[in-house]
Amino acid sequence: MNGKFSINRFRLGQTKFLLLSVFLLLGSLSCRQVVPPPPPVTRLPPVPIITERLMIPSGPSEEDTNKTARVILDIPPPVPVLPPMEGEVRVPLPEPWKIVVKKGQRKLYLYQQGELFKMFPVDLGGNPKGPKICQGDLRTPEGEYRVIEKKDRGQTRFYQAFLLNYPNDEDRVRYELAVRNGLLPKDIGIGGLIEIHGEGVGVDWTKGCIALNNPHMKELFNQIPVGTPVRIEP
Repeated sequence: MNGKFSINRFRLGQTKFLLLSVFLLLGSLSCRQVVPPPPPVTRLPPVPIITERLMIPSGPSEEDTNKTARVILDIPPPVPVLPPMEGEVRVPLPEPWKIVVKKGQRKLYLYQQGELFKMFPVDLGGNPKGPKICQGDLRTPEGEYRVIEKKDRGQTRFYQAFLLNYPNDEDRVRYELAVRNGLLPKDIGIGGLIEIHGEGVGVDWTKGCIALNNPHMKELFNQIPVGTPVRIEP
């Protein structure tokens, strides 16, 4: 009885050993990793061997450098444009043309761009001293005026003429003060139609105008545009 039990026990242990061996074999097969085959090796094309000499550009020659330096030296430096300073006094540009009559010298001076261009002798009013006050006083005005009209031959009885803007504001103030102070009767006007014209004869004969001889008047007429300033000094 004991011998039979031992045999059965031996057989059971042998069976268990076989089953355990099978399980271990199956477990080792299930845990085995499948490693993919390595990718094929890509071969790069061979690098060409450069046998020719590379041409590296050289710098500028000494002659080119000297030429460039001379050109740079010849270029003038830029003129800086500065903003106007506060309180800066702006000097007005001279008029293209300007007439100055000096009554005491009986001369008319013509200026171009601030420079004396020509001088002409003139005739004045029959009573030339002092500024003009009113109509009929035979005085040539004194002050700042402008040419407001040019009268060619056939438009004036004095060959050719420049009409001036007499009376100006100062002339009106002077006239009103004379009337207010009783120096002039109220029925005498301030006058007008003061011109620089032709028909000059070399003596003071006009009623207040400025007269040149006809050749001089023609020369002046061809130069002077409307708007030219005229200063008449004592």
